[in-house]
Amino acid sequence: MNYFKKMIENFISINDREWLEAKEIFKKTSVKKGTIVHQAGEVFSTIWFIKSGLARSFFIDVYGKEYTWQLYFRGKSKHGLNHFMDDSVSFYENTGSMLSFEILEDSTFYVASLKDLDEFISKDKKWEYLTRLWLHDTYYSSTYKRVISLMSESVAERYERLLEEYPSIFDRVKSYHIASYLGIAPQTLSKLKNESR
Repeated sequence: MNYFKKMIENFISINDREWLEAKEIFKKTSVKKGTIVHQAGEVFSTIWFIKSGLARSFFIDVYGKEYTWQLYFRGKSKHGLNHFMDDSVSFYENTGSMLSFEILEDSTFYVASLKDLDEFISKDKKWEYLTRLWLHDTYYSSTYKRVISLMSESVAERYERLLEEYPSIFDRVKSYHIASYLGIAPQTLSKLKNESR
């Protein structure tokens, strides 16, 4: 979990004791490609920090069409990375999640109960501070930008934004998942790729 520790230390300083206490909450978990680790309709009660691999969250609309909401992987990005897989809205409202979570390649995570994490965070102001920063950067900011992009940008603009934020995404993610993430047909994505060459 050294990478996780370095992420934390970019924002706050922690000593060895604090790091050991934080590590105890998480359990290393390996998951096979194709596994659905959470089904829409169930309350999401855990948080998953990705160590290696690839995953996505998705939903199915009333017409049966599937949309990829978010992609989770370790890699370079202009605006930060999607390291944490969770649905805190479902947890805090105690309602069934609108999202399902699927593992797209054999992956390894550090998984913690959101209840245990809450209790740990409440013990020290520095952890509360870190949580506020990550909530803004990881959830509020990225979700805000994603929704505005879907509502206001053209297909070509959304495609260009994706390439700007995740330059190597086509090396990791299948085209049909990327098309689903952009809210377009796979044929439209192929056309955009050809036009940008």
